[in-house]
Amino acid sequence: MNAVRRKPPPALGDEVRWLLQALPLPAAILDADGKVLHANEAMRERAGPSDPTLLPGAHVTASPLGHCVFLLPQAAPDPQMQRLASLGFMLAGVSHEVSNPLAAIHSMVQILQSPRGVTPETLEKGLESIAGSVVRVLAITRKLGNFSRSAGDAPEPQTLDAAVSEALALLRHNRLGDAVEVSYDGMPEAITRARPGELQQVLFNVFLNAAQAMEGMGRIEVRVERAGARQLRIRVRDTGPGISEHALPRVFEPFFSTKPPGEGTGLGLAISYEIVQELGGSMSAANHPEGGACVEIMLPEAV
Repeated sequence: MNAVRRKPPPALGDEVRWLLQALPLPAAILDADGKVLHANEAMRERAGPSDPTLLPGAHVTASPLGHCVFLLPQAAPDPQMQRLASLGFMLAGVSHEVSNPLAAIHSMVQILQSPRGVTPETLEKGLESIAGSVVRVLAITRKLGNFSRSAGDAPEPQTLDAAVSEALALLRHNRLGDAVEVSYDGMPEAITRARPGELQQVLFNVFLNAAQAMEGMGRIEVRVERAGARQLRIRVRDTGPGISEHALPRVFEPFFSTKPPGEGTGLGLAISYEIVQELGGSMSAANHPEGGACVEIMLPEAV
């Protein structure tokens, strides 16, 4: 009988090593067998020869590189420290996330450069596909950049209709979102204040989470409405299995995920929750009486 050969993990790039070394938090990356691939100076000082996953305050998440370990303070951490810790988790899988849209761009360019020529319809669809993939890459890099630094730009008036449309366009370029049916009941006059890309990031995370829960099939219903004086509500309901009683209180916790290892960082909804809070709003999740999960986002109306 032939021995089963384990596929080696992706190489640990210099960029990831540099970022881990720059973080003020103790951090390390382990392979699937628990062997430390790299630990920053803060982790070496804290853990020594010990297993870093057994230290108090250790948070572990799976990634294409193996497992990322961060030691967080036992006391309430500084918000900037939380951002840096979350950034480290995201970076572990960012190369994998970026490679998908880049591969799509490369394939489409090859098709459009065919010596046999292409029809105007194929050209139009090809350019739309390339543009969508570029937007996705930019969204990923923006998430990393914005989340790693303190918010500095002043919020600007943003229409909720535009934010929903852009987030849905991103969803269509995800393998789990392209077949999902979407119903949108919009409100053109609904305007709030946010920094560029923030609302799109919040909504895309919510839409993608719903698509993942439905395994790429089903329906997402989105509704924007007024909710009292100078308040706007965004309701997003899916037709998936809903949220378990165990997971419901924790859906917005950083690093919490019900997905299999390697399929999520457990940060999407946590980042969205933080953004909404910074904008003066609120975010909640519940199970719909008729089935599926329902996420409600409250935002102040721009005046």
